Amino acid sequence: MKPLAAILLVLALPAFGSDFGDRYPAGTIRDRSRAEQALREADAEAARIDREAAARDAECHRRFLVNQCRDEVRRHTLLAERELRRVRVEAHDLQRKLDAEEAARKRAESPAPPAKALPAPREPPRSREIPPDEAARNRADYEKRLEEKRKAAAEEQARAAERAANVRAYEEKQAEAARRAKEKEAERKKNEERRAERHKQAEAREAQREELRRKAEAAAKDVAKP
Repeated sequence: MKPLAAILLVLALPAFGSDFGDRYPAGTIRDRSRAEQALREADAEAARIDREAAARDAECHRRFLVNQCRDEVRRHTLLAERELRRVRVEAHDLQRKLDAEEAARKRAESPAPPAKALPAPREPPRSREIPPDEAARNRADYEKRLEEKRKAAAEEQARAAERAANVRAYEEKQAEAARRAKEKEAERKKNEERRAERHKQAEAREAQREELRRKAEAAAKDVAKP
């Protein structure tokens, strides 16, 4: 893997948030049909979260900082699942409340059995109604989670900008190093060419001296002949 490609893989995966909780804010599930719809969508949302988390986790193994990437995936998954559980609890609470009210209504409408034939009816279980102060706390918790999501997204954007700046700085250093290496290689070739030329000239001078020496010896022999 080239150094630049390795650094680009450090960039974190984008956050995979869920807008499921935004579709069902706290206190907005008020009738049976909406509760049933919320539970159906919750099942589909749970399957989507599992698929998305598995796909992102697999993608992390192809990145440079694997553990950091997987931690981010787990954090985003927990946030999405927390909203999912909140909606499910609220929908189930409403269903239990409506079932109890329906059972009480039917008992009130049916003829009363003889006192000696049946035991006295038991008090129907009271459904839990959310007090105003608890509803306010739920709303505050929901807004706090939204703020945490916005903050996490802003932090991720800032980290992405920082990583991009690091990549640019690395590219500039690589380009500068490549330029210096090219200049050194060109200087080395010039030095080799100069050394080769000096060696060639030295050999030529030596050949000239050798030729002069042979001619001098030949002339001396000619002079020495009677």
